[in-house]
Amino acid sequence: MSIEIRHLRAFVAVAEELNFRRAAERLHLAQPALSRTIRDMESLMGVTVFERSTRSVRLTPAGASFLAEAREMLEQLTAAIRNAQRFEHGELGSLTVGFNDFAINDALPPIVMRFRTRYPDISVNLQSMSSPEMADAIRKRRLDMGFLTGAHLVGDLSHIVLRRERLVCLLPKGHRLAAQNEIALASLASEPFVIGSAAGWRSFLDVVDAYCMQAGFLPRVAQEASHSDSIVNLVAAGMGVSIYIDADWVKERRDVVMRPLAEKPPIVVSVAAWHPQLKSRALENFVNVTREVVSGSAAAPRKTPVASRRRVPAK
Repeated sequence: MSIEIRHLRAFVAVAEELNFRRAAERLHLAQPALSRTIRDMESLMGVTVFERSTRSVRLTPAGASFLAEAREMLEQLTAAIRNAQRFEHGELGSLTVGFNDFAINDALPPIVMRFRTRYPDISVNLQSMSSPEMADAIRKRRLDMGFLTGAHLVGDLSHIVLRRERLVCLLPKGHRLAAQNEIALASLASEPFVIGSAAGWRSFLDVVDAYCMQAGFLPRVAQEASHSDSIVNLVAAGMGVSIYIDADWVKERRDVVMRPLAEKPPIVVSVAAWHPQLKSRALENFVNVTREVVSGSAAAPRKTPVASRRRVPAK
């Protein structure tokens, strides 16, 4: 049996018009061609769907039972075509987007909000990951886009620079160094540090380690934390000092003091990256929204040495 779409369309048109001439006009067909199409369909099905006379056309019981399902099949086809068109235009589908703590506290929320407002039928699945994990997942095409830290991780990937930020020192309110306008790096050598956990913050910690090594020490780790707000809260609680990025949201805190560092600190580069060969209109639309929300141009890749870390008890 080879019932085709043209058979269904012809059948539904005649069933709704109950007139071959009007149905032919509706389908922009010659009436003899329409009659042949109906006869072909009846022959293929082995069922008579219309009772014809010189003055009237009526559905047979078999034709009436077939009409509802024929309409449903045509509606499903129309919906399938429309969905395919929407996928093609990036209006339907899903994206998997990785992020780190810097992104979720800065660029990512307004980007996702604008994208979901503009493309409500695209599902955005967010995954918290370390920057190296994101870079690897993008290369293996397991991730559509990643918001990560470290331009040296994405040299071969398409990317947008989100922010370039200097390192600063975070101190508890009332700390002995808080009265200084800037903090000499060497003055932190004996201080307990609150830092991000090695599992999720490796790229950032490599930058901090390399910077501190210039002053002849590695941070004395008193406490690790998985998230930025935890780091800041632990500093506020007096668990130690930290070296963090010059983030606006931290400046609003009244229980933490942010001070610039005397020695020129490295620039921490946050980027949004994706695979250059991953072709998706939905991804293209997400990239365009990211460009709208975030200004900046791509920076040159950079590398930082990896240093070992020693852990000491908190004082």
